[in-house]
Amino acid sequence: MKELLYFSFSDLLVKVEYSREANSLKYSSHREISFGERVVIEQYLLTNIAIKTDFYNRYPALFIYLGKDEKLIRDLNLFHLKNTLKFLAGREKEVKEKVDELINHSMSNYYFEQIGDTILELRKSLKFDKDKHDCDHNIMIVKETKEKMNELIKAYNLYSEKKISIENVVPTDLIGYFEYN
Repeated sequence: MKELLYFSFSDLLVKVEYSREANSLKYSSHREISFGERVVIEQYLLTNIAIKTDFYNRYPALFIYLGKDEKLIRDLNLFHLKNTLKFLAGREKEVKEKVDELINHSMSNYYFEQIGDTILELRKSLKFDKDKHDCDHNIMIVKETKEKMNELIKAYNLYSEKKISIENVVPTDLIGYFEYN
């Protein structure tokens, strides 16, 4: 059995090997380790790795620190690179989500403002035409406005989480015009 273990508390990579024939558990590290690090690492190896083997069931049993293994430096660098790439991929996804959220928010605001402007234009046109008493012209204006409103509402709903309908946005004093057209 061979395993590579990373101890984040001291940025240390350890290679552990168990030999069944010799009933030995050997380990090496990518750099020299301090006494405190060695105590923690050996405790971990004896309680978590040795238990998975016959280390405690056979006699004699050897537990050996082989020292520094230069080959592990490359493995540690590769480990750090993989973690960095995972982190960056996660950040890229997070940034994309934030940008999409910002775009959706901006576009829904834009279309909601366009809906409001259209209502104001309709109100102004109906007041102006009321003075002229041109019913056919009012019907045409309402019909065009209703089509425009439906398109603006579709666009708004495309970008917004909260969906709206023409009944939700048209004021009660104007909704009657839309019901007949």
